[in-house]
Amino acid sequence: MAEMIASAIAQEGHIVCHATLGTDAPAICAGFAAHRNGRAASLALRLARAHVLRTVWVHVDTRKVES
Repeated sequence: MAEMIASAIAQEGHIVCHATLGTDAPAICAGFAAHRNGRAASLALRLARAHVLRTVWVHVDTRKVES
């Protein structure tokens, strides 16, 4: 997990929420969005803070996610 976070930060990217993979609305992982360095480095999150992108908070029913 630490490597995934470090890679996303280094690439100004983000981590996709595992619960939304394969859906019509993949989302940025809430844990990554809350991560101090992730929040600052992610281009998508910076654009959302600048109101260039619209932020829509969704709650995923993790009981429907298959392991």
